[in-house]
Amino acid sequence: MSYKNVARLVLQQNRQFSRTAPASSSEVAEGYKQLKHIQEKFQKPDGKPVFLKGGPMDNVLFSLTMVLSVAGLAGIGKLFYELSYPKKDD
Repeated sequence: MSYKNVARLVLQQNRQFSRTAPASSSEVAEGYKQLKHIQEKFQKPDGKPVFLKGGPMDNVLFSLTMVLSVAGLAGIGKLFYELSYPKKDD
């Protein structure tokens, strides 16, 4: 028996032990269709960055993040000013 014949025999036996049926080419899972739809939404060339393409809630969260960042930087600036120029006791 040649090595090619042994390889064919092994492949045939592995095919028999397969647990899933082969998928037909025309059948696509529903989850895959939903995933493709979401990917298309995020890949549209509309000029928006990807973190704003999720919808209006992304805009709200981004704006809130920017406001809180500016408020934090202002607080740090105020702290540095107060520590640099302490109040004089008269």
